[in-house]
This record gives sequence, C-alpha cells and structure tokens, in this order.
Amino acid sequence: MSDQFPKELRMPQKVVNGLPLNIVKEEEDDFVGYTNYTTQPVVLKEYKNIRLSPESVIYKNGMLVHETVALGSNIPYYKFRHLVKKYMEGKTIRLDPAKKYLLITDQGSSGYFHWLCEVLPKLVDLKENSHEFVLLLPDNDFVRKTGKETIDLLKISFADIIFMNNNAFYSVPKMYFIPSVSEGGLNGDLLKEINKIYLDKATPASNRLYISRRKAAFRKILNEDDLITVMTSYGFEVICAEDFSFAEQLNVFSNANMLMGIHGAGLSNSLLMPQNSTIVELRKHEGKTSNVAYWHLANALNHSYYYFNGAPDSSLPLVGRGCNLTIDIKTFEHKLLSKICG
Repeated sequence: MSDQFPKELRMPQKVVNGLPLNIVKEEEDDFVGYTNYTTQPVVLKEYKNIRLSPESVIYKNGMLVHETVALGSNIPYYKFRHLVKKYMEGKTIRLDPAKKYLLITDQGSSGYFHWLCEVLPKLVDLKENSHEFVLLLPDNDFVRKTGKETIDLLKISFADIIFMNNNAFYSVPKMYFIPSVSEGGLNGDLLKEINKIYLDKATPASNRLYISRRKAAFRKILNEDDLITVMTSYGFEVICAEDFSFAEQLNVFSNANMLMGIHGAGLSNSLLMPQNSTIVELRKHEGKTSNVAYWHLANALNHSYYYFNGAPDSSLPLVGRGCNLTIDIKTFEHKLLSKICG
C-alpha cells in the first residue's frame, strides 16, 4: 500500500434515487429533497502519536478529531469532559509502535444499521491489504457478537483484532482511520459488493418476511395482531430479527424476495436479500424532517421500494424512542398489499 496519506481508496459517487413506486403527491415532501446526492469518498488517513478512547474517539495533541464523533451535538462533551475523564480515570495502554492499527468505527457505530451500511463499506477497498493491520474495535456485546461475525463472513482477515477495554485510554504510535463514507447518503457500489459477497452461494429466493418489533420497547405497530392476520394470508412469515445470529439472519433473508416492517433496524437486512427484491416500509408522514435511510438502502440495491404511512400516537418523530403507529388495515390491503403480492 502506498505511503502517501491521506489516501483516497474510492472516489465520490453521484446518486439519483427514484421516488417510491407508490408515491402520492401530498406525501412527496418526505422524499423529494433526498433524491440527489453525492457520496463521501473512501479515504484512509494516517495519524501518529494519538490518544484513542474505547468509544473510537481520537485526540491529537489533546484536541478532539471531530470526525470521530457521529453527532455534532455530542462534540462539546467529547471535546472536554470525556477527555478529562479518560486522562483521570482511564488506564493508559501503549500499543506496539511496530504495528499498524486500523480504526473503522466512530462514537456512533454500534448499531445494526450503522454497522452494516456505514462501517462494513469501509472495508471493501481494504480487503486485499487488511492483513497488514491490527483492527481496533469497541468492546460491547453487539460488536463482539454481531459485528465480528459480519466481518468474518465477509472473509476479511486482519493481523489481529483488539477489543478496546472500556476502562482504558490508548496511546497509539501509528494509526489509520477511515472517516464516514455515508454522510448525506449511501454508496450503492460498496453495498452491492457486500451483498455479492454475502449472497455468493444463495439460491433463487421466494419467501415473504414481515419483521415484528413486538419484543422492542418502542416504535411498534399498535394493531399488529390485525396486521399479521392479513399478512399471513398473503404468505408472509412473521419473524423477530433479534432471535437470530447474523449468520442465521443471512440465511433467512437471502431466501426472501419481499420484506416488510416498520421503520427500524430490521429493514437493514434488505442488504442480505437478492437484488431486485421488494421492500415495504411502514412509516409516518413527517415532511422535510423524514428519515429516508431504508429508501436509500433499497435504491442502492435495486430493490423495489414501497411505503405506507400509519397513524402516529403522538407528535414525536418515528425515529429513536418516538411514536408508535396504527395501520389502517383495509386501506393497506387494498392500496398496497394486494397489488404488490399479485
């Protein structure tokens, strides 16, 4: 690998997303502002003599490297309080100066969608050189179980993997970092390459899946029993994605060509489905503040994307710990389900 840094591994990509296939005029404001964007380049940066917190936050000469903090609103905390806390309470661990350490996560990486669609794409262009690096990962249940498994199944090998001790503050002589590749939108080429690797031996798919959030603490379908009754009559299998390991999810979703569920991490599994499948997202009409991640993901993989707006139980946004939805079953079946299922 060249010694010239920063090193651009992949150039930006211009993206034009088609609108949902069942878009109606009065709901276009959920999507029209997000149809065109340019992806971030994939850039490998080199840092020498830095401090690294186990949350994947970098400090250079005592100064926060802002691009390692996912949300701008969190910068004030990590800029001062977090740094002081780590200096005062963290055990300093000095890493080997003879080794090359790689960081692909940031402070906001430990979530299923963010991991699949923002972390894994950073590895695609490093696959041939991954053996040169020791990978540094946050130490939490998600990363140890699911995150590590996703990397293994991509058949990417590192010289070693270190799970960073939560009580430590790392002194790293030489480290390489890939900043976000997904700000403003998703890189379809990278996601297609991941999809191709994961589905290498997949057979033609025909299953229909509905992802339930009945085990979740928030963002639910309030009349889900009624919805499931209709869904199963159209051949849908009801699953809770958290019941499966990642390898099991890969097996389940690679055999499906239709996926439906409320806005949430379960829809990230469209990455594991054959391209040109059908995705249906149950949403809330929110206008220009709408979250369009799963529409972008569907477009990136050439999936047919549909949506249906439910009735919210509050004015809170659908994302996060926001509102729940009630689905108008008759309208849903008449206007959408019966049409896409033939």
